[in-house]
Amino acid sequence: MALDEEALIYLLILYRRRKRRIRNKSKKRFWVRRLFQQRRTHGEYNNLVKELELHDHELFFKQFRMYPSQMEEVLSWVAPKIYKRETRADVIKPGERLCVTMRYLATGDAFSTISMSYRIGETTISKIVRETTDAIWEVMVEKDFLRVPVNSQEWQKISSGFEKRWNFPNCLGCIDGKHVNIQAPARSGSLFFNYKKTFSIVLLAVCNGNYQFTMVDIGEAGRQSDAGVFSNSNLGHSILKNLLPVPRPRRLDSTNTLYPYVFLGDDAFPLRPNLLKPYAATNLEIRKLVTNYRISRARRIIENSFGILAARFRVFRRPINAKVESVESITKACVAMHNYLMANKSFDSRYCPQGFVDNYVNGTPMEGEWRSMVLGSTGMSDVTRIGSNNYSQEAKTVRDNFCTYFNSSEGEIPWQWHAYNVEVRNT
Repeated sequence: MALDEEALIYLLILYRRRKRRIRNKSKKRFWVRRLFQQRRTHGEYNNLVKELELHDHELFFKQFRMYPSQMEEVLSWVAPKIYKRETRADVIKPGERLCVTMRYLATGDAFSTISMSYRIGETTISKIVRETTDAIWEVMVEKDFLRVPVNSQEWQKISSGFEKRWNFPNCLGCIDGKHVNIQAPARSGSLFFNYKKTFSIVLLAVCNGNYQFTMVDIGEAGRQSDAGVFSNSNLGHSILKNLLPVPRPRRLDSTNTLYPYVFLGDDAFPLRPNLLKPYAATNLEIRKLVTNYRISRARRIIENSFGILAARFRVFRRPINAKVESVESITKACVAMHNYLMANKSFDSRYCPQGFVDNYVNGTPMEGEWRSMVLGSTGMSDVTRIGSNNYSQEAKTVRDNFCTYFNSSEGEIPWQWHAYNVEVRNT
């Protein structure tokens, strides 16, 4: 009996202790720095941002890469996805969350810097950026600012735009890849360690003739800087296996040859019947040099698209310090915002003004302003060879047929000869 009483007393003591701990825990309050307690009165969002919104749209653009009206439009789309139920008086609302995120993407400032400016803790800044970049990607896809053409008519529209603007027929887009460099992920070993001895994920992309991305594949581990990157990606698989609903081959002008619709790549990519790249040999004859010029001239669009992206979103100026999943989300959001801003005709003159991208004067390339802006940046680097040097006879024939066309009276452009100081056309 005594033992039962002792056990009962012991259980009663444990119960009272547990009840006391629960009561004390409910009274506990998280300590918040006085600096962050003053967010509403002294934080950048309720002061500088509001002032720029009303009185200085140019500085507003420098901070966020868009104007107030554009910010308002994007906010109306993402707000339902990033809204937090107001359980506390100091809840961070969608407008401030979007500004924090765009400030980070546009300037590349460290979370610690943005934390001081907006008076929000670094951990909270990190969570806000991840959630908001996810939302940006989702809404831009929903609004069709980034979508893969779903039928031959849509691919034909891209091809027509390429031919009209860049004098390259049957072009479905230009393809390239970049290493998006990141600070070493925890416990990743050599998985993201690439040939340049940095850690990275791979961004593969196709663009149209207006510097907009039409297909992107993000997230392959950086160590796969070989043929596997392209063939193992969804983007590469869809091209190599002819899974896209592209138009059927057609005759160009008065020729009797059927020309397939093709993507354009550089020497890093494999030569395929639907993927052209320049001739690789040295001491080429003029007709092949001209073909290389025509391919490279059109293909410069993807180089410039990446250039605009890196110049405008300074988060790419150095390796990104974030988890791999967050880096993927950040990259996707930047790509999506780039497409949105390039499509916004009333404002794209500020995002991509005249002279910002490469231009041609009498066939001679003139470098765009973006090149000087990204000089010294370490956030992005080129991929190496991601395709085999081996190619089929069919692929060789397709490239040779385009070569014949570009050197014919039907397919030539006058300034292609100036590039090689040729006065008389060689056929």
